[in-house]
Amino acid sequence: MVAAVLMLTLGQTEADFARAKPPASLTDATFAEVTRHATPTSSDLAFQSMDWRSTIHDGLRAAQAEDKPLLLWMYFGDPRGHC
Repeated sequence: MVAAVLMLTLGQTEADFARAKPPASLTDATFAEVTRHATPTSSDLAFQSMDWRSTIHDGLRAAQAEDKPLLLWMYFGDPRGHC
């Protein structure tokens, strides 16, 4: 469900993700293709353009003032280490 919401939010479809499959192995011949696949695109980094707040209190005040929902994203530890 979350993946579907993110795909719709970023304007990507399931077909876009299917075409984005990396090569099966990393060799000298596939290095450039693997690099292109692993390099973030502007749509991959779209979350960075959001107006993030650093505290819950600031986020709640802004959400109430603008009558918008609040997304609370919490993670403890290194986000790259628990996939």
